[in-house]
Amino acid sequence: MLNKHEIVYNFKQPDITDQIVVNEKISALKPKVIYHCAVDNAEDVAKDLNWQVNADGTCNVAEAAKKVGAKMVYISTDYVFDGTNEGEYEVDAPTNPRNEYGKAKLAGEKAIQETLADYYIIRTSWVFGKYGKNFVYTMLRLAKDHDKLTVVNDQFGRPTWTRTLAEFMTYLVDHDQPFGTYQLSNENSCSWYEFATEILKDKDVKVAPVDSSAYPAKAYRPRHSVMSLKKAESTGFEIVDWQTALGEFMDTL
Repeated sequence: MLNKHEIVYNFKQPDITDQIVVNEKISALKPKVIYHCAVDNAEDVAKDLNWQVNADGTCNVAEAAKKVGAKMVYISTDYVFDGTNEGEYEVDAPTNPRNEYGKAKLAGEKAIQETLADYYIIRTSWVFGKYGKNFVYTMLRLAKDHDKLTVVNDQFGRPTWTRTLAEFMTYLVDHDQPFGTYQLSNENSCSWYEFATEILKDKDVKVAPVDSSAYPAKAYRPRHSVMSLKKAESTGFEIVDWQTALGEFMDTL
């Protein structure tokens, strides 16, 4: 799918935090579109790196994109919200990040908005897919060695398959959708407990719900970070529900 795009370049973290290197690379490549997906969720030890990558690094890429006239696609997070809303967060809802990752990603959003006119910011949540660590792999790994697992049932959101997210990223560009901020996850919402239950429904392990107080976390986790998908749906992009996405992903394992 990405082959139809003329230039795809993957920045590693040391590059993106160096403005000179970023300018040199982008000026040499002169891409028409830059997909910026860098993330680094950290609160303490890597707090500085989190800001360097997600805030300063994003600003570097945005400025370089402006110089060559490139469009920019930036992946942000539901953590820009505080998770206290009982309903869905609309795209234009007030932001109020409560942890360092959310604060840095929001700073990245603002840097893009202040620098570029041709950009797509895509907020997403609860991402799972083939590469890297994610909740699906964690549950499958734990199920191998445990007869019973306890999973929090008082935090709610929307799972997102990386394939769905990648397809939406390129869909916006290929179909010349209006620039701005979007929110994209798979349809339907759930708790982490419900997500885990679906993941392990065919495994010989019992999944029990538990209050999040049983698992104190160093970083603040939004209690209810369900984001509205109305704007994404208005583009004509078809979004499958997370159960279907999970099933298709599990079939590939």
